[in-house]
Amino acid sequence: MAEPDLLPFYQHFYSEHLFVVPETGSANANIPAQPAVPPRPEVVSGDTPLTKKFYVSGENKKGLVLLFSLPAAEFATLPQNVFLTKVLAAIQHMPADVAYVNLEPGYKINIFDLSKETKLEQVVAFGKDLVDLAIGFQIHLYKPAAVGQVPLLLADPLEYIENDVNRKKNLWSGLQAIFLNK
Repeated sequence: MAEPDLLPFYQHFYSEHLFVVPETGSANANIPAQPAVPPRPEVVSGDTPLTKKFYVSGENKKGLVLLFSLPAAEFATLPQNVFLTKVLAAIQHMPADVAYVNLEPGYKINIFDLSKETKLEQVVAFGKDLVDLAIGFQIHLYKPAAVGQVPLLLADPLEYIENDVNRKKNLWSGLQAIFLNK
């Protein structure tokens, strides 16, 4: 396969424009460099709906973002969840102080993209594989970590924690490390 034939393949790996540059002394040396793929203007027409993979709700007064992947009906009741309200009170937050983010099943959110949508001081993810991490970057459940300057705590889904004393203790330990500096 000749190099120009590989350009459609390579365009999947690069966001910049690719150019065919002939080698010095080759038979194609007199061919001018040209873009491999013509630039496409990013136009969104009224007919093309933008698909958003997550939904943000809450006033987020203190920059705490809580991540979930729940059915819409269950997500809508989170601000009234008694256990979650107690957890927030323990770290000196109220339901109005946080942003609730619901992710589509199987979607992993990028912290940088999330910071474009809402104020982001800390993140607590209630569920596995909700945060898009770099390859080789591992964070253990209930062990505080940071993505850039943003403290991050990964935890089990809320309903698992609510019914398990050991998970409650692990969550409390992680929250203390982030919010109460213990």
